[in-house]
Order: sequence, then C-alpha cells, then structure tokens
Amino acid sequence: MRGRRDEQAAVLALLEGIASTAGNVMLVEGEPGIGKTLLLGEAVGLAAARGTAVASGRADELGRLTPLGPLLSALEESPAPMTVARNAFPDGPGLLLWLAEQVRTSLERRLGAGPLLVTLDDLQWADPATLMALRTLPSRLAERPVAWLLACRSTPARGDARRLFDLLEEEGATRTVLRPLDDGAVTEISTDILGAAPGKDLAALAAQAGGNPLLLSEYLTGLCEEGAVLVRDGVARLAETTPAGAELPLRVHTAVRRRLNELGTRTRYLLEATAVLGRSFSPAYAAEMLGETPAALLPALEEALAAGVLVTTPDELAFRHELLWRSVVEKVPQPVRRALREQVERAARTRPARLTGGGDAETLTDLALLAWDEGRLSYGLDLAREAVEQPAGGRRRQQPRAVLASMLIDLWLLDEAEATTEIAAAEAECEPAWAAEIPVLRARLHLAAGRLGSAIEHAEAGLAAAGTLGAPSPASSALSVLGTASLRAGDLPGAIRYMERNLVGSARDLPPRTRLRSELVAGRINEARDGAAGGMSSLGGLYDALPRHTGALTSEPTAAAWLVRMAMATGQRHRADAVVDAAEGIAWRSPGLPNPSVAADHARGLREGDPEALGRAMAGHGDPWARGSAAEDLGVLLGAGGCRDTAVENLKIALACYGAVEAVRDAARVRGRLRLLGERRRHWVRTAHPTSGWASLTGTEQAVCDLVSQGLTNRNAAEQMFISEHTVAFHLRQVFRKLGIHSRVELARLSAEEGAHQGHRAPR
Repeated sequence: MRGRRDEQAAVLALLEGIASTAGNVMLVEGEPGIGKTLLLGEAVGLAAARGTAVASGRADELGRLTPLGPLLSALEESPAPMTVARNAFPDGPGLLLWLAEQVRTSLERRLGAGPLLVTLDDLQWADPATLMALRTLPSRLAERPVAWLLACRSTPARGDARRLFDLLEEEGATRTVLRPLDDGAVTEISTDILGAAPGKDLAALAAQAGGNPLLLSEYLTGLCEEGAVLVRDGVARLAETTPAGAELPLRVHTAVRRRLNELGTRTRYLLEATAVLGRSFSPAYAAEMLGETPAALLPALEEALAAGVLVTTPDELAFRHELLWRSVVEKVPQPVRRALREQVERAARTRPARLTGGGDAETLTDLALLAWDEGRLSYGLDLAREAVEQPAGGRRRQQPRAVLASMLIDLWLLDEAEATTEIAAAEAECEPAWAAEIPVLRARLHLAAGRLGSAIEHAEAGLAAAGTLGAPSPASSALSVLGTASLRAGDLPGAIRYMERNLVGSARDLPPRTRLRSELVAGRINEARDGAAGGMSSLGGLYDALPRHTGALTSEPTAAAWLVRMAMATGQRHRADAVVDAAEGIAWRSPGLPNPSVAADHARGLREGDPEALGRAMAGHGDPWARGSAAEDLGVLLGAGGCRDTAVENLKIALACYGAVEAVRDAARVRGRLRLLGERRRHWVRTAHPTSGWASLTGTEQAVCDLVSQGLTNRNAAEQMFISEHTVAFHLRQVFRKLGIHSRVELARLSAEEGAHQGHRAPR
C-alpha cells in the first residue's frame, strides 16, 4: 500500500499482540474510497502469512434486515465454516440473544484451533444487533487469542457505529483515521497506474482527486483505457489528441454515481443545482436560487455532509473533491446547466431591490462589499458612494470612504481614488482603528502607478500599523502589495518571504475577498519560483470559489487572464472556462464600467487563442502593466503562429510598458522572448565605471550578485533573469574578479555589509 506505512505498522502490531489481553482491537475510519477496505485486505494477507486464521465480513445497506449478518457472514466464510442448526431456534426477542450466543460459541470453537483475526468492513451500515454484539464480544473474549479489525466511514454525524467506536476506544482500542494521501504517495500510485512518472499535466490532474486513492485510480485508469495518455522518454503525458479540460473518463462518472445513489432524490437534486454555483457555495445563496428557505434545505444538506460528499469551509459548504464536483456538473445536461446559470443571474439582479431601500453607512458598506465580491461592480460602487454620503454615526468597523477608494483602485480610476484616499486619511485622524487602511491604500495607488519603491514604503507603514492595531485584513493586504512589488522588481527571494509571512496569518480572521486576493498573489510568487504547476498548488480555493466569490478577479486588471494562462499551462481547460465565464459575468453585471469588459476580452483571448480579443484588451487596458501583459500575450500568440514581425512589434510594446512601471522581472522575460525571435535589444547605457569594488559592477552584474547572495543557484538566477545559466556564470566570475573574492559565502557577507552601509532593509 502506497502512503500507509504507519497504518501497516499498526496492523502488524495488532497481529503480533494477538495473544495479549489488551490492545487487541483496532478501529479504522475514513472517507469513502480512502483505502479502508484495502487496509483490511492487507491485514488478511499479513495474517495468512503468519498462520493466523481469518474471519472477514462486511455490512451493506440492505443487510440491515439480517440480524448479525456481518458476523454470521464472516464466520461462514472462514476456512472452517460454522454449523448452526437452522431448526428449533426461538422466536421473537429471544432470537437475537440466541444468534449472539451462537456467534460467541462459534468464535470459541474457532479459537480452540489457534489465533484468529476478525475483520469487519463498512460498519456504518451494520444492523443494531451486530453493533451490540461488537460492544461485548471483544471484552468477553479478551483472554483468548483473537484480534478485531473494524472499519467504518468518517462522517460529521454521530451514528451508532461511531458511538460504538467511541466506547471501544475508551476501553483501550486503537483508533486510526485514514487521511488523504500526500503528494509523494499520489506520485507513486500515478506511476504504478501509468507505467511511467506523470508529467506536469497529469500530475496536476491527479491532484484533483484530493489524495483519495479510489478517485485517483479510477481517473488515471480511465484516462489510460480511453487512450488519453502517451508515454514517451519515461514520462507519461496527456496525448496530443486529448484536449486540455476534456470530460472526465466514464470510470470516474460511474464511481461518483455509485456514491450519489446512496443519497435521496432530493439531496441529489440539490447537489446538481448547487454544483453550477461552483465547487463551494453559500447555503443561503443556494436557498435563494432554488426559491426555498435555508431551513428547508437543511435535511438534504445534512445528508450530503453525512455522506462525505460535502464538507464545511470557514465561510461556505464545498464539494469534498474537485473530481466529484466536476462529475456532478458534467452529468447535468447542458441546457439544464444553462438554465440554472440564468436563474442564478436573475437572482443576483433581483436581490439588490430586496436588500436595500435605505440604511446607515455601515449597512450600505457591507452591502457594497457583498455586491463587489459577487462581481456586481456598478451596483457595489453606487452603494459605496451612497455610504460615504451618510451622516457619521457611532463607532464603525470599517471606513466607508476607504472601501470606496479601494474599489476605485480596483477599477484603475486612480485620480478619483487618490482624492478619495486623502479625504479618508483626514477622517481616519479621528478614528485610530482606521489608521492601517490609509497607508495600504496609498501603497496600492503607488503600485498601480508603477512606483514600486513608494508602494513598498507605504505598505511597510501599513503593515506596522496593522500589527499595532491587531488588524489582520489590512496586514494581509499590505503583505500582498509587498509581495507583488518585490516580484515585479525582480526580488523573488523578498517576494517569497512576504508570501510566507502572509500565509502565517490566520485565514479564519480574513473575509473571503481578502483571503482570495492573497492567494492570487501567493500563486503568482509560487509560479515564479516553481513554474505553472507550483503556482496552481496554492490556487485551488480561488478557482473553486468561482463564480460565487469573484473579488480576486477584480483585484487587478490581469487577474483573470493570468488565471486562464495558469490553467491552460497545466492542462486544466475546465478551470480556464470557469474563469472566463466569471469574468464575462462580471462585465455583464457591471454596465458602464469599461475595465471589466477589457479584462474579460484578455481572458477570453488567451483561452481561445484569439488575436483580435487580445488586441482589444491591449488597446483597452488603462494600466500600463496590464497593457504590457496583453501585448506580451499577443506577441507570444503571433510568434507561435509564424507572424514574426508583428510578434516582435507587440513584444516591443510590452517591453516599453513594463519599463514604464519599473517591472524589471517582466521586462527581462520579454527580452528573453525577443532573443528567441532573433531580436537583440540593448537595455543598458554606457557609463564610466571604476575597475574594482561595488561601484564597478554593471546593472546585470548587480542583479546577479543580489540573487546569488540570497542563496539562489546559477540555474535559479538564470530563470529569474530570463538568461542562460552560462551567462549567469560569466557575470558571476566578473563579480568575483571585481570584488576580489573567491566564493559565494564571501559574496553574501560583502552584500550584507554593503546593504547595511547603504541603509537598505531586507524584506522582513
């Protein structure tokens, strides 16, 4: 068994102590498909190898009608079948007692021949008589050489089997909960099934099983059976004929359908309807969409939670596994899917009229943020403007004008945002609790305008103020600015440090919009460090929140396009589709605001490989960095299509845009693309340099020095600077010669001394 070393050791300990008078009961729990049955099968094999007799049985839903069915089945399937007289047994209540005594007598007889292992699976479906027998048999036979290995599903509900497990654990039984497999075990199982190590595309798809062995096995086996996997050079990849985001294999749908068939009709209907909202959803929102109250949905939701199909998150309910959610969505007919989505849109359009109709500043601000999070930007902006016009009341949790300024920055209406921020700053002088918001707003303004140094300075001030006030939301926003600014400036190690600090903060204290925006920044930094697959590793929650929570898509003009680019790079077309649908929904729900339509064009152009849509995005983006991103995407697309001259032209536009906002890393990447097209561009100026010392280093040598002194290898530094590893080595030799040193350790020491001498502060 892959990834179950500790559990196997526990089984071995159980078998080795089979003759002891204590610790001879092991309880196994876990979600469906997690490997409980496989572990029991492994125990049977180990027992047989040791010469221990085995009695194995399992419960099922229909078997509840047969008293003591699992135990009777286990004993009758053992090597020496028990013989029970089928005539003259008592009727009525005495029947259960008689059967229980027959089971005990049969076990005693079996134990006379030697040690015995009893395994019983799926006890969540066991009949009451079986559970009552298991409550007493282990203790009554404690002096005999028998071990008990019992398994049931983990569910939020406290069923009879779980209560039995609690009681047995109190009496000394060992309890083991099977957790999802870790990444290493998933890779090992994937290699076993595929016959080769999985490539990045298949590894990303395997991650959708969420560490569930059954779903993982069915998914990869189904892909192989349907000819969707190609093994070449010892690596398994999706076949070129298999489009990214293709429908799930039939095997997965069959496995999911078996699981859903255990639920009632009303619960299955609820799951199909809510799946259209995204992998996660709000019960209140689902009730509104279905025209019911949350209380009316409670029985179906409780059943889905008890079955492990849904799980709770800090804010909402969610499908436990992405594969399970995808299967539910894909099996809803397309016309029905479209009708459900239209119903969601109608509910969103009619909700404002029911919620508003006046209100104080705090209520209006809350409603504005709710609308913003749902992608109704025009309406949210109107509510925020109305909130700042309300008379000041008592103590308020958040400053309405700061919320308005933040929305204006999202929309890149920087002049109005700056003026609003200054008024908010004056208001905050009378309310110390708002003090952290102002420097964070100024940091975001400077970041949007491409003034990275000023953005970092103000974000540091906001972070300090948030720490003093114990305000996690502005602290997270400040760290997001610091991570983004550092990344654009080419300081990846600094960006990583800021990201790690942000992840340390408690997500439970953050509203969804703030948490998802920080996840977006973390994804960008992870992608810069580890490639597309690494970036996707931290973005699952963000994708799953769509279309319910869209705040991350509005946090910067290129967020939707970048998420599409990531999904396409890792072969997850369905995620790209979800982002484009959400971006277009935002544009449709935000009439009169041009930026959402431009962002949707950019995302759709990437997904469809549409140069016209990318051209419109390039022309429409007001943010120079976003314009550079669209121009780069267009240049890459045209270059791949053989249009070299127009590709070079657009890449030069991208280079100019990135240069205008000090985006060193992005400019270096574009220069690398231009070199691949045979276009060499000098990006330095000739100045008089000393021949030795720090002042003698060129700009490129200083960049190499900064990266290497922070612990990056030549290869890592090359990846960050978008140049070859040999070029890094050349510049590093020049640095060593000019500084008169011979090792990286000396370089790190001198770099730290130089930074301290110049008053630079390393990111904290």
